Amino acid sequence: MEKFVSYIDSYEYISVLIDKELYDSNLEYYYSLKGIKKKNHLNCIDSYWDQDKYKIILQNPGLLLHKEYILCDNKGNSCIIKSGGIIREERFDEENYYDGPLGVEYHNNYSIFRIWTPVAKEIYLNLYIDNKIEKYNLSFKKKGLWTVRINKNLDGVKYKYIVRVFDEFVETNDLYSLSTSANMKYDFVINPKKLYKIKNNKPYFSGKYTDSIIYEASVRDFTSRLTNVHKGTFVGLTDNMDKGKGLKYIKDLGITHLQLLPIFSFAGVDEKKKDKLYNWGYNPQAYFSPSGFYSMDPDDPYDKINELLFLIDEASKLGLRINMDVVYNHVYDKKTFPFDILVPGYGYRIERNGRYSNASSCGNVVASEKKMVRRFIIDNLLYFAKNFNISGFRFDLMGLIDIQTLNIAREKLDEIDNTIMLYGEGWNMLNPLPEKECATMYNHRKLNNYAFFNDKFRDIIRGNEWANSKGFAQGYVNSMFDINHVITGSCADYYKFDNPYRSINYVECHDNMTMYDYLKYSLKYEDEGAFHAARLALSIVLISQGIPFIHAGEEFLRTKGGSSNSYNASDKINHFDYNLMKKNISLVNTLKDLISIRKEYDVLRYSKIEEIEQKCHVLDGLVNDNLTAILCEGERYHLVLIIKCDYDEFTFHTYKNTYMIFDGQKRVLKLNDDYTFNLPGVYIFRRSDDGNNY
Repeated sequence: MEKFVSYIDSYEYISVLIDKELYDSNLEYYYSLKGIKKKNHLNCIDSYWDQDKYKIILQNPGLLLHKEYILCDNKGNSCIIKSGGIIREERFDEENYYDGPLGVEYHNNYSIFRIWTPVAKEIYLNLYIDNKIEKYNLSFKKKGLWTVRINKNLDGVKYKYIVRVFDEFVETNDLYSLSTSANMKYDFVINPKKLYKIKNNKPYFSGKYTDSIIYEASVRDFTSRLTNVHKGTFVGLTDNMDKGKGLKYIKDLGITHLQLLPIFSFAGVDEKKKDKLYNWGYNPQAYFSPSGFYSMDPDDPYDKINELLFLIDEASKLGLRINMDVVYNHVYDKKTFPFDILVPGYGYRIERNGRYSNASSCGNVVASEKKMVRRFIIDNLLYFAKNFNISGFRFDLMGLIDIQTLNIAREKLDEIDNTIMLYGEGWNMLNPLPEKECATMYNHRKLNNYAFFNDKFRDIIRGNEWANSKGFAQGYVNSMFDINHVITGSCADYYKFDNPYRSINYVECHDNMTMYDYLKYSLKYEDEGAFHAARLALSIVLISQGIPFIHAGEEFLRTKGGSSNSYNASDKINHFDYNLMKKNISLVNTLKDLISIRKEYDVLRYSKIEEIEQKCHVLDGLVNDNLTAILCEGERYHLVLIIKCDYDEFTFHTYKNTYMIFDGQKRVLKLNDDYTFNLPGVYIFRRSDDGNNY
C-alpha cells in the first residue's frame, strides 16, 4: 500500500491519504504540473483520522483531468494526483459528454482514430503493418476526445491503443471497434465498401408485438449437427435449406422472429479452436464486432461481418426477421474491458462501501445511467439496427438497466424502424441504482413499448423449477383465477401488466431445464405423460394473449440430459437434434397448426387491455377443477378455447354452426352437436354469426 496518495475526488476538493508515520499537523501542501518546477500552494479544508490513515482535504484549484500534476508536502513526500471520485459527479458527466464520432473513420488515403477518456494522460496508437509496429501519439481535443489522423491506406490493418491514466501504460481494445481478430487480440480498420450489401428488405411486420412469434436459438446449437463444412457458424444456418433445415425449418414452423443468443464478440471460448470450449455468449467483450466464434475465419477482418450480413439477408428472403440478444448489464472482465482502462471507476456501479456492485452475479454492473455509457449502449443498438437490419433486441437482465436509457433507445430506434421489438428480463435485482429508476417489470408503465418475460406465466403453466413444483400442464391447479389471467394476457384486474403486449409467454428458454427434462428428471414423468404435458404447455403458449416465445427444440421435446444451466457444457448437451425432431414430428406439427390458427384469428392477438376486458370472457359454466374455457369475441366470429389438464372424459355441447378447428393435437374442421375428449390439451371451436365458418 502506498503511504502518500492523492485523488481528485470532486470539483471542490482533493483527498490525500497519509500513513501515520508521515503525518504532521504542520504540513503544507503544493502542486505542480509534471515537468514544471513552479509549485502552487493548496489550501487545507479539513483533516481527520480515517481508519488506518490520515485523510487531508485540500481545495481543488481547478485541475485539468487530462493533465498530470504532482502533489508534494514541505517534508519531501510526493505523489501523482490521480482522478478519483470526481468521475462520479453529475458535473463530470455534463462537462465531458461528447456526442461526435468515435472509433475509426476510414478513407482510402487516410483514417481518423477517435477515443474518449477525459482522465488519460497519454495515449498511443499501435498499428501492426507488415510484421512491424508503427506508433502514433493521440492528441487531446476537448470533452475527453483524443484523436489522430494517419495519412495512408489502412484497409484491414490491425490496431490497439496504449493508454496511461495513472502510472502505467495499459493496452486496450477500441470500445467502438467494428471488427476484432481471433479472441479479440487486435482490432481491425474496416473499409465499409468491402462489406456485404444486403439485397432484401426486412419482411413486413405490423409492429404490434402480439402479432409476433419468437423462436430462440443459438447459432452454435442449431448448426453443430446440421453441417460439417459450416458447423457452428452464421453461414451454417443457411445450409441444407433445400432439405427443409436451418432457417427454412424455422420459417416453415410459421415463426416471425428468430431471436439469436449473443452474436457480438464474447469471451469464454477459443475462436480458433472452436471445439475446445463452449459458451452461450453472455460474456461481452467487443460489442460492435460480430463474434469470431461463429465465423469461418475469425482472423479475417471482414468474414465475421459479411457472414452475419449474409445470414440476415437470407432470413429476410425467407420472410423471417432476426432479433438479437444483447447484454448491457455487465461485461465479461472489468479488468480487461476498456471502461476501467479508459476512465477508472466510471463505467460500473459502485456500492456504498466503495466496492463494485455484483448484482449481475458477474463481478460488475454497467452504469447505464452515466451519459457516455448510455451513449455507448444506444450507439450499439443503432449500429446493429441500421447496418444489420436487426428487427428486435432482447435485453439480458434488463432490470439492471436504467429506464431513461431504454426510453431514449426506443425513440432513436423508432426513427430507423418503429416496428423493432424491444423486450427483456425485467427481474428486480438489488443494486445501487434506485429501484424506481430500474427497468424492472414492476416499472413497466414507465417504459415505452417494451415487453417482459412473464415468469408468472411460466411458473403457473410449467411449474416452478426451484420449488420442484407442478403447473397446470401437469394437472396441478392451485388457482383457476391465476390460470385464466395468464391465458388472457396477465393484464386484467391489474394482474401483472397494463396491456397484454407486455407479456412474453413462455415455459422454456435457454436458461434452466428444458420442459421435457423438467418433466423427466425433476418430476419423474414417463415418456407418454411427459409428451402430453409438454404439448399442453406449448399449446397454451400459442393460444394465450400476449407474445408467444418458443425455445428451439421445445417443439420436439428437446433434452439436455437434465442440465439446468448448459451455458458452457458441450455440443453433445446443447445441440439441436433433427433426429429427435423426426421422432416427435406430431408435436412439431401441433406447433405449426397452432401458429397458423393464431395468425388467422386476430382474437388471439389482442394488444390492449380494453380488448381483453371487452372481448375475452371466462365461461364459468364450463370451468371445473381441471378445465377452463375462454370465449374470444370477434366481429364476424367467436372462438371458444377449452383448456384441459386431466385425463377425465369431458363433453362439450355446442351451439348451432360451431366447428371444432383444433382437436388438441392438430388442425381439423368438424361440425357436431357434441364433442367428447379425454386427453389433456387445448381444443378450439369457431362459431360464426353469419354462418360462414371456414
